[in-house]
Amino acid sequence: MRIVDEFKTAGRLSRAGFWLRHALALPVLLFLCIAADAHAGRALGLLLAAATTLFLVSVWGRRLHDRARSAWWLLLAAVPVAGAVFLMIDCGLLGPRPGAERFGPAPGRVPTDYLRVQQSKEAA
Repeated sequence: MRIVDEFKTAGRLSRAGFWLRHALALPVLLFLCIAADAHAGRALGLLLAAATTLFLVSVWGRRLHDRARSAWWLLLAAVPVAGAVFLMIDCGLLGPRPGAERFGPAPGRVPTDYLRVQQSKEAA
């Protein structure tokens, strides 16, 4: 997996992948934002903060896809307390929902090949 793939919004993300990114990647990114702002200047700190925000939108959006919801549901975070609580319960605690296939194959599964090759009768 490439680092650039962490910023794409297409596809789905499992609950384990969601929590793994929050436990491992997010603390490192927040540390880099604070360190860059303190030592290299505000411009670099803001640039890293914007990259961290894009990373979080990608992670939460892909997790919402696994819950069969559009990433537009992230706008619920603008509703004080209730929106954040709903998103945390929906994305952090609940498993995948039926209908999520429209956002791509389930996380960790290799998509099946829809092209079937028939053997000729001579080869069989």
